[in-house]
Amino acid sequence: MVLLLSLVLLFIVLLIVDFSLGSKKYQSNAPAFHFKPTSGEYDLYTIGDTFFEAFFDSLKRATSHIDVMFFIVRNDDISKQMYRILKEKAESGVTVRFLVDRLGSNSLKKEIIKDLEASGVQFSYSHCPSFPYFFYKLNRRNHRKITVIDDEVGYVGGFNVGKEYLGKDPKLGPWRDYHLKITGKAVAQLAAVFQYDWKETTKNQDKPPKVKENIGQDSTSEGEESIQFVVTESGQLEDRLVEWMEYAQDEIYIGTPYFIPSNRMFQAILDALDRGIHIRLIVPKKADHPLVKPAAFPFLKKLHQLGGDIRLFDEGFYHPKVIMIDDQFCDIGTANFDMRSVFLNKEINTLILGDQAFIQNLRTLYLQDFSKGEPFTIRWVQKQPLHTKLSGIIAQLIKPLL
Repeated sequence: MVLLLSLVLLFIVLLIVDFSLGSKKYQSNAPAFHFKPTSGEYDLYTIGDTFFEAFFDSLKRATSHIDVMFFIVRNDDISKQMYRILKEKAESGVTVRFLVDRLGSNSLKKEIIKDLEASGVQFSYSHCPSFPYFFYKLNRRNHRKITVIDDEVGYVGGFNVGKEYLGKDPKLGPWRDYHLKITGKAVAQLAAVFQYDWKETTKNQDKPPKVKENIGQDSTSEGEESIQFVVTESGQLEDRLVEWMEYAQDEIYIGTPYFIPSNRMFQAILDALDRGIHIRLIVPKKADHPLVKPAAFPFLKKLHQLGGDIRLFDEGFYHPKVIMIDDQFCDIGTANFDMRSVFLNKEINTLILGDQAFIQNLRTLYLQDFSKGEPFTIRWVQKQPLHTKLSGIIAQLIKPLL
């Protein structure tokens, strides 16, 4: 028994050392994207049916090349619809590159991959765990969802590909998400991010490829819609989120499926409350992971006690990643408001700057979901089943991985 406990303790220590050293290495070598605001047009999709209809139509219209990256793809019918389109386009002479995260899409069948490649689709997994720093790399995921078609149309946001995103998971029910279709000069910056990830993956190099700057940049004239992409990994997002919280003068609206902020992020929210900023937060009442829901309880309780207005979305599952600061700008991205998205994942967020009509429309959509949500109360936490409360203890121990 003593030997077994010693081995378990040694294993835990090795995991901690592996994670710590890997984290330091990748934080010191993380690429720095400095995309400046550029112009473009954009459409917002919040329901899977309309998103996939538009997305598949854009794929079918491709004449030159298609670059697709998702965190999750599956073996179900909606995924197979996409595979069929990619194969047809590749067979017609369109260059198709298809990148998926190794862990997020771990269930993807080998037969599907072989079938795609036989049709001419270039397929690759992003971030396959390897030594050294195996445990750290296992947790370092590419969470971006980017599609670029003919350098003219881009997609980025929260949707992955699977039946649950159509609301067909009986446990989760209807699915709410935010995803953008983008056209104009901004697409060139999306293409640059995909190209970076593709080169890093396919060349399998320790040193990341050089990041090109000033891509798709223009002198956006007054009155034009303005877009800025925030591309992050290995801790870079934390500074930006804190800056946004500190910038607020009136209100901060946050929508996220997972609310597990770092100490700095949470303190920035509490400081905003102290300044009299109105904080609204939407999180899902249901959980798609056994630990993330209870991991949020301590943050939700304190935010509620100090005056934050929190609602539990109960009309299905809430998956948008959205932040609105006053009426000045909004952020729609792939990053959740959690430590995993900030310190481990590769993410991309889209800032919409100064487009009052879009921001007001987004605010209306947000408030519609907010008004339908169940108000968060301490009593609700107290009524949670015992296994959920026990999961919360485990969640606090591994919070940096959630």
